[in-house]
Amino acid sequence: MEEGKSFKFKKTRLTAILITVLAGLGVILIALSLLFGFGIPGKKEASLSLEGNEESAAEITSSEQTDTKDVALIESEDGTSNTIEENGEATLISVEEVYEIIASGEDYFILDVRNQDEYDEAHIGGAVLIPVSALESRLDDLPRDRPIITYCKSGGRSATAASILVENGFTEVYDMGGITEWIDKGYPTVSEE
Repeated sequence: MEEGKSFKFKKTRLTAILITVLAGLGVILIALSLLFGFGIPGKKEASLSLEGNEESAAEITSSEQTDTKDVALIESEDGTSNTIEENGEATLISVEEVYEIIASGEDYFILDVRNQDEYDEAHIGGAVLIPVSALESRLDDLPRDRPIITYCKSGGRSATAASILVENGFTEVYDMGGITEWIDKGYPTVSEE
């Protein structure tokens, strides 16, 4: 009887050790996949797609927007992201690049796709507000002869907006991601409050 309890205890202990080891391996595999292939959820790098294999990990923080669409990008050999128009793809653009575009007076259309309250709190000077939820019904309000840069709070809605624009024939579409990063860099904003 005592031998049966000892065997059961050892079996339970071995099972617990095996589960712990497997859980540890799972954590290691997830960390490696994030490090070497998929980016970090919530960061705009997570939307990169290589050779048609789309991965999207953009998180949406707005209660207004709940569905997402992937924005596919092609990364060239030199590490830059490029659009290929016939495949309907957009280009990621950094906040630093957008700041330089605005500072140099280049003729880009800056599209804020957040809601009115977020826009009023702080937005990039000269940006036009069209919430992502209204974008498809307001495509005629956008220029087709100028590059368009989309942004939101953290990157999820801007990726959705960029995808909508590309799907509707806009050929020069850039996704900056979130204004949060813009503000963190100390770049100027305008407030309507």
